[in-house]
Amino acid sequence: MATELNVEQRKTLLQNLVIPPRPEILDKLQALRQDSVSPLQELSELIASDPALSIAMLKAANSPVLGQGRRIQSIGQAVNLLGVNNVINLASGLVLRSRLTQETPPILEVFWEKAMQLTTVAGLLSERLAHVPDQCQSYALFHACGIAILLMRQPGYARTLQLMEMADDDRILKLQQQLHGTDHAVVGYLVAKVWHMPENFARAIQLQYDPQALDAGPDAPLDHEGRMMVAITRAAQHAWRTSLPGQTDPGWPQRRAAVLAYLGLNQEEFEDWCDHLHQQMAGV
Repeated sequence: MATELNVEQRKTLLQNLVIPPRPEILDKLQALRQDSVSPLQELSELIASDPALSIAMLKAANSPVLGQGRRIQSIGQAVNLLGVNNVINLASGLVLRSRLTQETPPILEVFWEKAMQLTTVAGLLSERLAHVPDQCQSYALFHACGIAILLMRQPGYARTLQLMEMADDDRILKLQQQLHGTDHAVVGYLVAKVWHMPENFARAIQLQYDPQALDAGPDAPLDHEGRMMVAITRAAQHAWRTSLPGQTDPGWPQRRAAVLAYLGLNQEEFEDWCDHLHQQMAGV
């Protein structure tokens, strides 16, 4: 179960973690996402105005899954080939990465590379499904941001992260609470609140490991959009993890039935989709 915080506990954690304010560029990106007129030119200009963001965007856009063999050489070309939503999600992730964790030790670089790859997979899965909330890909990017902060602030957290990768889902938060007195779901929830993300978005971060997270009904802990965020991200995490040589997903067996049922997928069609994705990622 997720750890519930009282006001005093929130205040103490926020003081200790020093979460930076929400970057203004996120608001500009969100406004472009909601623009009814295709904002291709405005989006290109906004990204191009930040040289570091432009370089990181082109690197991300030329990944095997997104680029698919095409060489993307300009921000305008990235927007035209990948689409406005994909580029806004990429840009939001790169901004999150630079503003939330300005320090760049190797372990944080690895964390953010994984986060961006997972976000891409979540976007591809969202395209496979019907009636997916707009926030799902942003959630996939944001849901583990607490890990980045804890890697910077908590001694020994890198070792804890290794243990988490080998643990079932129901052990991941317990491990962190035992070793550090907090966990990345709580920290991520606080980041989402400080950055004025929607309440269902923040709650989905906090409850992502809760066994009842996908339950429906009048007393459900999350609304439909929150449940979809959690389900798509967990399924995408499995697809991404199992694409890596020697990497397993210990928590998937206990989450598989509920996640796939909520997404309206059976196991065979999901595994077929995963196989196709893995071939795509390998450039086959």
